[in-house]
Amino acid sequence: MINNARKWAGLAAGAFLLCCAQEPAAPVAENGGLAVVGTAVAQVGDDPIDEREFRRYEARIQSQHRSLAQGVEKHRKHLMSLIDIKLMVREAYARGLDKNPEWIKAVDLARHKAMVEAYIREQVGLQIEISEDELRAKFAAHPARHAVRGAHILLDSRARADSIYAEIEAGRATFEDMARKHSLDEATAANGGWFDSYYAFDRVSDRVYERVFSLDVGKVSQPFRTPQGWEIAKVVDKKLVPFEKYRTVIQRATFLEKIENLRSEHIDKLVVENRLRPVGEQVRRFVAAWNQQPGAPQLAPDEWDAPLYEYDGGVITMQQVSNLLHNTRLGRAQIDSAVLDDRIRRRGAPDLLLGLAAERGGYAERPEVQEKVEAEKERLLLQELWEELLEGAFAVSEEEARAHYEAHPEMYWAPEEIVIQEIMVADESLAQELLEQISNGADMGALATKHSIRRDADENGGLYALRAFEKVVYKELMDAALAAPERELQGPIELVSPLPSSLRDSRSLERAFSIFKVLQRRPERVQEYDLSQQKAHYLARQEKQQRELRVLNLQLRDKWHSAWGINDDALAQYALAADKEKTAPLP
Repeated sequence: MINNARKWAGLAAGAFLLCCAQEPAAPVAENGGLAVVGTAVAQVGDDPIDEREFRRYEARIQSQHRSLAQGVEKHRKHLMSLIDIKLMVREAYARGLDKNPEWIKAVDLARHKAMVEAYIREQVGLQIEISEDELRAKFAAHPARHAVRGAHILLDSRARADSIYAEIEAGRATFEDMARKHSLDEATAANGGWFDSYYAFDRVSDRVYERVFSLDVGKVSQPFRTPQGWEIAKVVDKKLVPFEKYRTVIQRATFLEKIENLRSEHIDKLVVENRLRPVGEQVRRFVAAWNQQPGAPQLAPDEWDAPLYEYDGGVITMQQVSNLLHNTRLGRAQIDSAVLDDRIRRRGAPDLLLGLAAERGGYAERPEVQEKVEAEKERLLLQELWEELLEGAFAVSEEEARAHYEAHPEMYWAPEEIVIQEIMVADESLAQELLEQISNGADMGALATKHSIRRDADENGGLYALRAFEKVVYKELMDAALAAPERELQGPIELVSPLPSSLRDSRSLERAFSIFKVLQRRPERVQEYDLSQQKAHYLARQEKQQRELRVLNLQLRDKWHSAWGINDDALAQYALAADKEKTAPLP
């Protein structure tokens, strides 16, 4: 319940959409009963909303969610959406949702994280200085100093990639020959896998940067996985890039490296100062139980809370250590006391000791920490309220989904399409043979299921709907279908270099052959309900969610009427300044 961040995102977006949408027929409270004085634009309970907070809130609103009103009225609608969120938080507190143990645990975690971040930034980060000479030396040794012209061989499996890599490494074939014969990247295969241009590190993925940029010119990488498939890469050439262009990148990398080193030194110091020490008998007991059944040691209930390590100010329990081993990929491994000690000192204790040092240093009281914690409290309370009041209200029946479909035909518009039945094969003689069989009465769907290499043909019997935006997929077939009469068998037509992704078994073909007939030409229309059913359920649920949330917002405005209000004068001044700033010409 606490961990479902999507519900908060949906709640915030939904609240805003409703407050900025067309006003319903029912009367809406335009202002609360609380008199707001001073410079605050609004107030909820004891919480004033000042210009800074409101400006930050408006900046986060996505363009599609902004009110279409103009001037003060636009900002008033935005302000009401923020007030609605604060009223929901108020309602959550009134219902005692902050007493939920899960919520309390999540808030403690947020406080700990915010304290540690502030502590590290001040105690470690502020000590870091980077000279110009050091920066240039780092750049001179950094792989990002080069732009790389590369080449690659794209393959569909690890086994295939390993086999081809072995051939290249043994000298039995050149990289370029293997690219021409086997690479699935049609754009580069004919050129031996070579790319046309140089790529700086920020134009490639982390995986390519990691595997390729550190290679010398002429070297070939081992196979590695990318979203496109398995790749083997080669560095064709390198050239230096300007230092100033990537100064900020090198500066950030150097800073992160230094802060990690200083953080490690600081943690080592805390370990000594807080006298981190094992509880010998308990360590032996835990290690024995763990190794007897790795990942699930058989311990008595009271043993899980027993201290395995102690430090001045607290303990690390057997349960915490078990979680640590699982989270650091030792959940099924045998361990000894040395492995255990290493994991605790390097991975487990640092966070605990940093939190202890931050708390002792008073970081919990820092304004920036309290601001982060309050924001997280509100987010978590909104999730709790969502679960209690709204989550069960969004189930949609079949009747409701169909009613939405019938009431909003513009949301279910289908484009013009040509419905065909096709058989696509790699051999022209086979295409001619299948054409004759169909002409003599053979079932085209059965033949498509058996012979067609088009994707999904084995499931749909060769039935496809061609739409204008899919021309890149169907190419010559689309052109032929546009000109073909209905219900007449056509082909074979030649398909040049069909997309591998359009084939049942993704592969590279120089050409293929298609026989087909047009079954129906369908104009633009409202898509049939059977094809729109899933979409209708989703949209009907969204509409219901907005309606229920709108009702809740109005109820809370009335319930807490005396606890909120808007300062009309301050809002008018804010709107004038904000709109003037938006329309001011750039210097």
